[in-house]
Parts: sequence; C-alpha cells; structure tokens
Amino acid sequence: MKSLTGIMSKTSIWFTIFLACLGVLPPLSIDMGLPALDPIANNLHTSDAAAAMTLSLFLLGFAVAPLFCGPLSDRHGRRPILLYGCSAFAIGAAGCTFAPSIEILLICRIIQGLGSGAATVLSTAIVRDLFEGHDARARLAHVGVMRSFAPMIAPTIGAWILTMANWRWIYGLLFILGTAVFLLVNFGFAESAKLNKSPLTIKGLWLDYRQVFQHRLSFGYAAMNALYFGAVFTYVTNSPLLMMKHFGLSNQVFGYMFAGTAFGIMCGAFVNGRLSRRRISPKVSLYLGLTLSTSATIINVLTTAGGLASPLTLFPCLFAFTFSAGLLSPTVVHGCIDPLPKIAGVASAVMAFSQMVMGAVGGMIVSYTYDGNSSWAMTVIMLLFVLASACIYLLVVRPVEHRAMVSQPDVASGVIN
Repeated sequence: MKSLTGIMSKTSIWFTIFLACLGVLPPLSIDMGLPALDPIANNLHTSDAAAAMTLSLFLLGFAVAPLFCGPLSDRHGRRPILLYGCSAFAIGAAGCTFAPSIEILLICRIIQGLGSGAATVLSTAIVRDLFEGHDARARLAHVGVMRSFAPMIAPTIGAWILTMANWRWIYGLLFILGTAVFLLVNFGFAESAKLNKSPLTIKGLWLDYRQVFQHRLSFGYAAMNALYFGAVFTYVTNSPLLMMKHFGLSNQVFGYMFAGTAFGIMCGAFVNGRLSRRRISPKVSLYLGLTLSTSATIINVLTTAGGLASPLTLFPCLFAFTFSAGLLSPTVVHGCIDPLPKIAGVASAVMAFSQMVMGAVGGMIVSYTYDGNSSWAMTVIMLLFVLASACIYLLVVRPVEHRAMVSQPDVASGVIN
C-alpha cells in the first residue's frame, strides 16, 4: 500500500478528516444556501424560482462530474483530478460571492457543483486504493460519521451568517473551505491509485462502464445504494411541507427534528465502524439495516393508515430509517467498489450518478403525489424504495456472494466476511 506525504498518513486522524472534508462539500454547498434563497432573489432582482435554481444547477454539476472524473482518475491518478476539482469548487464559490446577476450566479453554481462532484466521488475511490475488507468499511464508516455533521449544522451556519452579513458571505465561506481543501490535497496527499495504463477513448470508457454494469455484485450494490437514497431524498423533499405546512411545526422545531434524523445517520455509521473494527461480517449490518428500515417504514405506513400520523408518532421510525441508512452505507459502498479495484473510479462514478438520479426520481414522485393533507405520499414511497433496495440484495447480490463463497471462498472473503 502506498503512503501519504506531509501531515497525513493513511492511518492518521488527519487522513480521515481529509476524506470527510471532501464529502462535506455538497451538503454544505446546498444546505448553507437554503436560508439565502429569498435574500438572493431580492438582491439580484429575480424570482424565487430563479433563486431556487441555484440548488438544481449545483446538483446537475454534482451528478455529471463523476461520470468523467472517475475514469480520468483511474488513468491519470486521484491527486491531479482532486486538484482540478477543488480548484473548480473554489473558483465557482468565488464567482458566486461576487456575482452581479442571477445568470452569473447560476453559471458559477454549475462550476461549483462540478468541482464538488469530482472531490466527493474520488474520496470513495481513495479508500478502495488504500484499504481492504474490514479496514475499508471501518474507514468509510468513520468518514460517514464526520460527514453527518454537515447537514445538521449547515442551515444553522447559513442563518447565522445572514444575521451578521449578506448572502454573499455564505459563498465566501465556501470559497475559503474549497481553498483549504485544495491546499490539503496539494501539500498533504500523495497519489494513491495504481494507474490503469489503457488509453482513455470513447470505446475504452464504454468498456469500463459496461464492466461495472455487467458485474452483478458491483452494480447490484450500486442499485441498492441508489434505491435507498431514493427513500432518503423522498423524506428530505417532503418533510418540510409535511411537518411545517401540514402539521404546523415552527421552523425552529422542524430544524431540531431534521437534525435529529441526520444524527441517526451518524449513529448508524458509528455502529458500522465498531462492527468493522471487531471484524464482524458485513452481513450483520446488511441484514440489520434492511430489516430495521423495512420495519420502520411499514410502521409509518400503518400509522398513517390508522389516522395516528403526527411528528411525534412518525419521528421514532424516521430516526430508525436514517440510522439504517448510516448502518448500511459503508458496507454497500464498499461492496460496490471492492470487486473492481482497477476501475474503482468508474465504479464510484456509477454509484454517485445513480444515487443522484434516483434521489431526483424520489423527489419528483413525492412532489407530484403529495396531497397536502396527509403523510401517505412520503411514507408509502419511502417504503417502496426500501423494499426495492432489499429485493436487489436478496435476489441479485446475495446469490452472487453465496456462489462466490462456495466456489472461491478465498476470493469471496474480502467482500462477504
């Protein structure tokens, strides 16, 4: 295994913080800006819909970047692509800070999203480069714990900045963060990838992606991850309308509730890390996470059917659902990238892109089906996504792992033990 230079080694806390910093760029860039949408519209003399496009276009850049940056990093290394990605993020944030019009702001948000997508997808590939088996899952879990803080505190940071300054300072802070991560990559991170020497052509790119799509284990885990994220984004999209407009929660109380469910992700990731450190089979986290999330979403559907839905009755199972998300994620991510170490960047790209697409699908479905008077849309759609994710594991992933264990136990042990 290669080591890292400067202040970081792969076993240091600095390295875990570094990976977490790559992962927090998207949630901070999205959630810190939520309180600023109205001030942006007023200051730039535009509509609320145009201001909201700052979120959509950021997500577009974030979704597209991994498709190119993953394969490029397999051939040219993680470090140069990370440097370009962090530079794009910082430049985009600087442009947002000084944007004179909504058009310039939206262009800069796309650039920022592209940089964020590059940095985030490579954090997963770097873990695959440097760690294997239980150690890789434990590292992913530790990073997941740190990343979970971002959505909990980002809206509060954004609101706090707005009490003292205007919305441009939110993007100014993101510029500082992007620059700091760039410097950390430049001075503290050495190359981790064993480079793929084949030329990057359209045919070669297609063959790489086809290899992931045809690999039932890797793509099965990617599909599991995407479907579960569809359930997560269904909750994220519908919960503000349901909890505040229908149930009448105040902004502050809803913020506490949302932070509580984000804390569930952190707790689940922490438990996964403890299980991995003790060399306990990843099947434990898979079965526990899928069973708990399925049970939790079924209970919330039954609660809605019985006319008992309220923030108080729905929250415990929403916490169990997000806890399961944190418990499942490190194992599922590792299951996707571990079988294909030579094209880990491509596997990470497939996982990131499919996750964003399915999240958008979940958000659109719940937006169109929400009746404004009940929790039916959110609870039922979440359940369907969770059941689909569980079916992918039971019908696609588990049979492949079982056959690998029977025929080649030494080869299979890295994934299923």
